[in-house]
Amino acid sequence: MFPDQSIRYKLAPHMRKYDSVKHVWKPFIMFFNEANIKSNVLNLDKSGLRFNDLNNLKNLDIETNNSIFNEKIFSQYKETAVLIGASTAFGTGASSDAFTIPSILTKKTNIHFFNLACSALSGFQEIILFQSFINFLTNTKKIVILSGLNDLTLINYLSNFDPTWGHHYFSQKYVKGMIQGTLSPRRKLAKFLFDPFIEHDVNWNSVTISKLWNLFLKKKNSEKMDLPTKERLMKTTVSKNFQFWSNIQIGMGTKITYVLQPFANWCKRELSVEEQELFNELKTTSDKNYQNFHKIDEKAYINYKNFIKQNCNYFNFDFIDMNECFSNNNLDKKWLFVDRSHLTDLGNEYVAKFISSKLS
Repeated sequence: MFPDQSIRYKLAPHMRKYDSVKHVWKPFIMFFNEANIKSNVLNLDKSGLRFNDLNNLKNLDIETNNSIFNEKIFSQYKETAVLIGASTAFGTGASSDAFTIPSILTKKTNIHFFNLACSALSGFQEIILFQSFINFLTNTKKIVILSGLNDLTLINYLSNFDPTWGHHYFSQKYVKGMIQGTLSPRRKLAKFLFDPFIEHDVNWNSVTISKLWNLFLKKKNSEKMDLPTKERLMKTTVSKNFQFWSNIQIGMGTKITYVLQPFANWCKRELSVEEQELFNELKTTSDKNYQNFHKIDEKAYINYKNFIKQNCNYFNFDFIDMNECFSNNNLDKKWLFVDRSHLTDLGNEYVAKFISSKLS
């Protein structure tokens, strides 16, 4: 996606490693981080979870005890907490594990924070992730959710998803894979011959010849959702996710803090020289995700933030808008972002500082 001589790799050479990490298929959550990665930039355990600092495990046989939950063995802190989210929470952009938000929070507080995050997750996938590891989290006293951007982006720019079951990245690839694996040889041939010329979605398992011919001749109308529909889906998605988290908060006797993640377009501050160069380069990329991020305007952000805040008040969650924190604390011209949604070590340091002050 980025050429070897890009400004991205010139200013932040460690981003090469992040750009090379793959997703792998996992049941229920659909996809997750590639497991068993060891490098100077990031280290992932046997499940694909990120260590806070691999030095914590230097006296442990990493080959047989390869889990972030073993970090607690060497932690001086008795209380445990979780930071959960997508790529920003995961630490994409940090120069090493030690500069991720969970790692910095562990050092700033008297709490050991586990990093439960994966790039590209939706809000509902974050809930599935937490539930998948809940047996390791029985003594968790605090849950910090650093999230928000992916749900808003998916609702606005994913053209086709079931509003009941929700949305996630790579959904069309899964649909195509499921269909391809169940087709008879004749239907596989029909799909191979006709699919490139048909503009509509086709159920290749049951489509008839006459229906296929009609679809072949029929031009596709625009299926973009209007603004009221997008806003209604946004509210339904957010409310459902908050209800799940409320059940977890009550059932586990824990306390949830929801942090709306920082996004460069929503922060009112002067960019650093590095950020200006990086963002100018992003304007030329063909990657749809970066282009879609750029389109989310201030009005959408304000409506989204206000609705999240309402839900936090209703369900008794603490709320932090990290965009307001970045806007109101004299952070002009500091290099906080490596792209519009991912943070530098300094950006992570400020996020951890604002979260820790709220927790205390």
